Amino acid sequence: MATDSRQRTTWGSRFRFAVRALGLMGLLACTVGGVLLGAEQRERLSEFAAPGRLEAVAQGAEGEFLRAATLAVLVGAGLAALTLVLELLSALLFGGFRRTAAGTSATLGTVAAVALLAFVNVYSFTHYRRIDCTRDQRFTLPAELQTELGKLRPNAPTTIVVLQMHNFGTLAPKRDSYTKAAEEKVTEKVRDLVDQFREFGPQFNVVVLDSEAFGYEDQVRQLTKDAPELKGAIDDAPENSIFFHANGRVQRLSFNEFMQLDKTASKEAPGAENLVLLPQGVDTFARRVLTVQERRPKVAVCVVHEFLSTAVAEGTEQYTVAGLKRALTDNGFDVVDVVLKKNWEDPTKEIEPAAYTLDESKLERLEAEADSARDAVQGAKDDVKVLTQLRAALDTVLRQPVRDRVDFYNQLGQGARVREWTELIAAFRRWTGGPQITAESEAELQGLVRSGLAVQLKRSEEQVREAEAEQRDAEGKVKAAQADERTVQDRRIADVKAKLTRLVSDVDLLIVPRHTLVNVSIRNGVPPAIHQLDKKQVEVVKEFMKAGKPVLACMGSLASRTGPPAEGDGFDRLLRDRGVELKRDTVLFDAERKALASARAGGQIGGGGPTTIPPLVFAESAPAGSSAAPNPIAAALRHSGRTVEQKLDIKLFSPRPVYLADGWQDRLKFAGEFVFTAPAGWNEEKPFPTSDQAGRVTYIPRYDPTPADDPKRNTRAEERKGSFPIGVAVESKIPAAWVNESYEREQGAAALLTPLDGTFAAALSVAAETLDRPTQRTVVFGSGHLFSGPRLEPPQERLLLHSVNWLTGREDRLPKADVPAWKYPRVELSERNRALWRSGALIGLPLIAAYAGLFAMMRRRTR
Repeated sequence: MATDSRQRTTWGSRFRFAVRALGLMGLLACTVGGVLLGAEQRERLSEFAAPGRLEAVAQGAEGEFLRAATLAVLVGAGLAALTLVLELLSALLFGGFRRTAAGTSATLGTVAAVALLAFVNVYSFTHYRRIDCTRDQRFTLPAELQTELGKLRPNAPTTIVVLQMHNFGTLAPKRDSYTKAAEEKVTEKVRDLVDQFREFGPQFNVVVLDSEAFGYEDQVRQLTKDAPELKGAIDDAPENSIFFHANGRVQRLSFNEFMQLDKTASKEAPGAENLVLLPQGVDTFARRVLTVQERRPKVAVCVVHEFLSTAVAEGTEQYTVAGLKRALTDNGFDVVDVVLKKNWEDPTKEIEPAAYTLDESKLERLEAEADSARDAVQGAKDDVKVLTQLRAALDTVLRQPVRDRVDFYNQLGQGARVREWTELIAAFRRWTGGPQITAESEAELQGLVRSGLAVQLKRSEEQVREAEAEQRDAEGKVKAAQADERTVQDRRIADVKAKLTRLVSDVDLLIVPRHTLVNVSIRNGVPPAIHQLDKKQVEVVKEFMKAGKPVLACMGSLASRTGPPAEGDGFDRLLRDRGVELKRDTVLFDAERKALASARAGGQIGGGGPTTIPPLVFAESAPAGSSAAPNPIAAALRHSGRTVEQKLDIKLFSPRPVYLADGWQDRLKFAGEFVFTAPAGWNEEKPFPTSDQAGRVTYIPRYDPTPADDPKRNTRAEERKGSFPIGVAVESKIPAAWVNESYEREQGAAALLTPLDGTFAAALSVAAETLDRPTQRTVVFGSGHLFSGPRLEPPQERLLLHSVNWLTGREDRLPKADVPAWKYPRVELSERNRALWRSGALIGLPLIAAYAGLFAMMRRRTR
């Protein structure tokens, strides 16, 4: 019969197990009590040592929570101490018994198990498999992205910097609980994505920077010590951003471009406790990693004067488009200026067509400064030479007759005034001998002149050294500017068309801002006639568009103070060929009429005080009866507004109506007209008030309906009240006549013969479809100052960025709303509860596992 080899359980072993279990329970209770005390009183733990304080807390003097925590510590410590005493006594009494050997064997077995567990964990760190258990496979990258990431070179690590500036977009600079929670969630999601990227590409380094954290500057300095381009990107970041840095290149992604905060939906949730984020797609994030080495899109701003360019000049800030450049540069674009006219500063020359960059203008200015510095050096050296000769001549002239000496002094004084020798002039002024030089008074004058010549010579020698230093500095700047070979080569090109073609050859987007009328109430604006382009310049723009490259045109009003509106130029006709109909009138608002009427009552224009006009209206949907999709720019602008739970209001004085040409809406996949004025306005051909020679106001623009017998009646040219389109977006193939010049003549013939020969017109349409015509995008706004100024307001910046991103084919940067929203319930935690949850995760779970393991080990040893 088999026998039971296990030792018999005695009352002594049971007692020893109970004592050890109580001791283990005491340690657990003491640890839990300490964590609770730390969560509640972590800044005042040292005060518990005060006499009587611990006893008062244990009696409930400071609340039940502290009482329970203190009792847990006291009772646990007591049990642990009692167990320790009993174990020591047991060791002394029974240390030599056979069970000690058995206990040692069990301990060695436990150590071996722990070592095996450690080995398994180390091995599994590099040999594992990820399993995505989410319903929508939220943690699984698309297959095409996995393929692209797998192609990345392992020797080209990428640093991903999460910069928390506590500014969740320029639209919402004020931080609240929603933006704070969104920042934390975006940071968490970035870490999740990078963990997935590590499976397919090189190792990624993730750094989280908090601009409000202590040591932030040191952290940035350490991170960017060998990466000045990353330092510049971090310093220039306008909002919370994610940077991708590799091989000296930087890409930036704003938090809203990665996961857009939908504050409107967040507040609409029951109790307003949900955080609603709209993920903009994993590909948006991954694309920055994959394209970090790609060049930035290049934008050319074409203006007719440097004052209208992106450069800021003191006193002309309202005319510059520096804010446009800043917004585009901050969002991944390179911006250059192209000036299209010259001779503005020379009244002896006529204004001529041109094509030059600000770098060329800067080089010319530096060369002029260098020439001036060389002239200054030569002038100072001439002064030194003449003064040295005069000092020698003074000794010689003293031996001449008095009359000759007097002539010498007079000529010397006159020459000092001509050459502006201040020290010598001051010497003559100090002479007190009277208007006539005599033999008695000459001695004093001679001493003053000799002293003045010496001081002036010393001053001229100092001026030589200063002028030479300025010359070296100026020539150094010229040399540095000449290092740009393209700028030097461009200056040699005299042909305007060839030069302009060269300047825009590598440009991805052309922006043409025509700053004209800004506000009729204060007569602020630029004459529209100065924006007229030469025929050759228009041909270059046409070739640019024929290549399928996009154009953004900001076309100001053509209204004139002295006569009818100016005629459009060749660029206007190009836009008409693209389906954009620009009108010659100007939209005025009822509020402006009231202000102008007040000015007339006051006898002067501008006397009516500030005017408040209604904001623009952005329409996504196409006109009734059209099945076109919503306009992508207007839709993106509305989605951006949900981040701040408000509409993005833009107020614009004196816009110009811009229509989509008849029949063009059927050619577009989306709504073409997307920006409108408020209904409280009318169109006016003569928007300027006039006054007589005495300054009295004689004419105030007002709404006069077009008569019923006027040919303009019921056309777009009639004067009417209501809303007017001032923004149009077009995406279509370029006109067939641009590809085949004979097509335009045949098209005209088809228009005449259509009533008689419809077959010819139909055949012409079929022929147009067979031509190889690229698709081109164009956006036109009826205002030249829409994006003017040294800094853009947030709504203006959003409109600009959405328009430019759409034009350049970067739709992945437009806000998306047709994606499932991610909702995160938010639970408000006090500091105490937050500390308890953190300690529970870090200490509680391991403690429970250790407690269970030790309990099981003791139980085995008592069998």
